[in-house]
Amino acid sequence: MSIFESLIVNLIFLLFSFLVYAIYINYRNDIKEENLVFDTAIFSSMFLIIRYTTEKNSLASLIFINFPLLIAFMKKRSLLVIILSGITIYYYYLVLGTPIIYGMIEYSIYLIIYFYMLKKESMKHTLLNGFISIKSFLIACFLCLKGTSSTPRLITLLYLLFVLLLFILTMSAILWLLSEGDKIIEKNKAVKELEKEKGLKLALFKLTHEIKNPIAVCKGYLEMLDIKNKKKLERYLPIIKEEINRTLLIINDFSDYGKLQIEKDEVDLVMLLEDIEETLAPLLKEKEVESSFIIKEEELYANLDYNRMKQVLINLIKNAIEAKQEEKPLKITTTIKRIKDEIQIKIEDTGTGISKENLEKIYKIFYTTKEHGTGLGVALSKEIIEQHHGSIHYQSKVGRGTKVTILLPIK
Repeated sequence: MSIFESLIVNLIFLLFSFLVYAIYINYRNDIKEENLVFDTAIFSSMFLIIRYTTEKNSLASLIFINFPLLIAFMKKRSLLVIILSGITIYYYYLVLGTPIIYGMIEYSIYLIIYFYMLKKESMKHTLLNGFISIKSFLIACFLCLKGTSSTPRLITLLYLLFVLLLFILTMSAILWLLSEGDKIIEKNKAVKELEKEKGLKLALFKLTHEIKNPIAVCKGYLEMLDIKNKKKLERYLPIIKEEINRTLLIINDFSDYGKLQIEKDEVDLVMLLEDIEETLAPLLKEKEVESSFIIKEEELYANLDYNRMKQVLINLIKNAIEAKQEEKPLKITTTIKRIKDEIQIKIEDTGTGISKENLEKIYKIFYTTKEHGTGLGVALSKEIIEQHHGSIHYQSKVGRGTKVTILLPIK
């Protein structure tokens, strides 16, 4: 095998483990074990070089066995540096016949420089220059001892210069690649932090949007509350208390970056509709909206998250209220009925309607046509319905109104 072939093979052995390490670190979310993965990559590359180098007593062996150690130096992995130094010394003894005492002296010098420069900013450059200088001198000695008298001195000198240059360039190239790899890893970590921050902002947007509904309901009832009217107190205070509890529930649910939690139970849909009707009564009255809540059966049950479905329906009806056309009456009809093994919920209004262009974008997060909207209401409702294994569909015509159809499995 030529020196170039040996160089390529050992480069593959050396870099393969670190490419796996870089890919792992870049694509894994939890990187607490980064040092363990790095150490494994170091040992793997050294094992491959020792085990599969075909010409043991060769220039490639002399050069490449040092690269994992040098990488550990650059990464400041002190315990790993000591272990790899011992392995390298023993390798030189077994393969090249170098006396152990010579190897101990050489690598002790590297360790002294390493620990002396460990906390200094120029550590990497000083250690690299020192390592290259000492190792280049020793390679020159190795080649001189290995050479023969029949070889012309000029050829020996040129070969020596070529080997030293090859050693320096190869080591510098590998360290440059690792440095660029570290930069990519750092950028990837920064991107993940930005994504995490984006998730937090999204959760806060959702939270702000959703707590507005129960707060608006509480505000409406408080404005109608008369402390001298006992009947109103008995009727309104439990509703206000319930909406406050719902607000706290929403806040708790969004504490984990907006990740929704669905807790299903058998729900009486008649009771759910009556609850929504009572909750929205002040708002419907204030906006002068004609509304009707229709359920086709006397008893209708489904396996749902009561609070989440209430949240969805209130949000959709509020959207319908906000679609009221100026100087035109608004009518909203909410119908619930069973179709085979599914529950169909329809919310129809006679409002402004939605254009075909906007209808295609309505499910996108942050897309809104409202002046003060967040663009999260429909997206959040769709998310909740899909977690119930259901579907939501919009139909609308500008100036004539909108129909929202929700299909949910009964079980």
